[in-house]
Amino acid sequence: MAALIEWVPNISEGRRLDVVDACVEPLKSIEGVKLLDYSSDADHNRSVITCVGDPAGLKKASVALYEKAVELIDMNAQTGAHSRIGAVDVSPFIPIREASMADCTKLAKDCAAAVSDKFAVPVYLYRESATAPHRESQSIIRKGEYEGLTKKMEDPLWKPDYGPSKPHPTAGATIMGARPFLIAFNVNLDTTDVKIGKRIAKAVRGTSGGFVNVQGAGFFLEDNEEGPVTVTSYDELGAPLMEHGVFVRRDGMVQISMNFLNYLKTPIYRVLELIRREAQRYGVLVKQTELIGLAPADMFIKATRWYMQIDNLQGNQIIDFQI
Repeated sequence: MAALIEWVPNISEGRRLDVVDACVEPLKSIEGVKLLDYSSDADHNRSVITCVGDPAGLKKASVALYEKAVELIDMNAQTGAHSRIGAVDVSPFIPIREASMADCTKLAKDCAAAVSDKFAVPVYLYRESATAPHRESQSIIRKGEYEGLTKKMEDPLWKPDYGPSKPHPTAGATIMGARPFLIAFNVNLDTTDVKIGKRIAKAVRGTSGGFVNVQGAGFFLEDNEEGPVTVTSYDELGAPLMEHGVFVRRDGMVQISMNFLNYLKTPIYRVLELIRREAQRYGVLVKQTELIGLAPADMFIKATRWYMQIDNLQGNQIIDFQI
């Protein structure tokens, strides 16, 4: 059985959907790669793309994505709620089947060499591929963001692993590496007071005393009208399931934006319930939650067991999994 690796690049564009489409389009026709999903968020000004494939195909896809992103995204004009350092901000590889973390690190290094050579974009290796302990966390690499990148890279501690020792003039820098499966999950609160969101985010994230496998930050979301957003998913045969989705209307609410680094050790339902409890202190309710990108069925089964108290629920009891 051939190696299967997941690739989840994040690009720093979520408002100009024509640019997002242009970046994604080349990925649809690369042999050995299947585009599973992509979604855009205007507040964060960011799009998350999910592909699976073999190493050779994913290397070609990586070069194709960077080519378009470097051409079309100018970080000097980019703003948004999400921290970022480059046009393709982060490009992780995740072992799925017949692939190890070492295989994903090799792929990350191969892609880093190709991207830095062809486009002169500096590359930092992170997580399981990090070359030093202070480079393991993407949030630490991003500290100072694009605007502080030139000064940061003057420090020998932040010399990139690949490419020039100064940012690309419009595309900035990028982060690559191997990591376990990550789930991006947001909780939106029925308040406009961003201080409440920041306090709750501090309570749940690992670096400030919360859950060790959770990264989190609080943001204010502007009012959004309902409207089309690029969210295209494909079935197992590659046929489109949904060409256009619709943003859930957000009437000036506050968001707790989170990454779950290990959902098996830190279940999402447990963190969500802590957020509910913390929000009650301020008289605030959870209005809605959002899953960004894809997640394993096991995550939903575990949440269903807990919320519905079906302690012995198994995947083979779900008829869709049997068809």
